[in-house]
Amino acid sequence: MQRLTEYVKKDWNRFIRFSVVGAVWTAFNVGSDILLVDYWDLPGWLGTLIGLSILYVGRYFSYLALKVMQPQFMKYLYSTAIFTLIIWGLKIIALDVMDYSAMVASPIITAAAFVAKYFFYKSIGLLKSEPSDANQESTSSNTL
Repeated sequence: MQRLTEYVKKDWNRFIRFSVVGAVWTAFNVGSDILLVDYWDLPGWLGTLIGLSILYVGRYFSYLALKVMQPQFMKYLYSTAIFTLIIWGLKIIALDVMDYSAMVASPIITAAAFVAKYFFYKSIGLLKSEPSDANQESTSSNTL
C-alpha cells in the first residue's frame, strides 16, 4: 500500500485533474445508466452503450482541456476501447443476467474501472508527464 501511495504522490496534480474529469463523467455515466435502463426501460446493453458512446468523446476532450492527456486520439481510442468493452460486458452481466439495479451495479463497476484505467494510461504513456521537482527547481534558479 505504501508503494501505491508513493506512486500516486509523485504525480498528485495530474491524478487530481484526472479524478475531476473522471468524477464528472462517471456521474454522467451512472446517471445515464439509471435514466436509460431503470427509468426508460431500455435493455442494459443498449442503455449503457448510448451512455458510453457519449462518455468516450466527452471525456477525451475534457482530459485535453485540463492538460491531463497527450493529444493522441488513436492511442486513447484503442486503450479506452479495452476498458469500455470490459465495463460494458460487466454491466450486461450485472444488469441483464444477474438483474441488479443500475443504481447498484453501475457505480461499483465504473469506479473500479476508473482506478485501473489511470494506471493503465500511465503505463502506456498516454498521460502527460508532470515536471519533476528537480526540474522545477533548476528552472526557477536559472531564471533568477
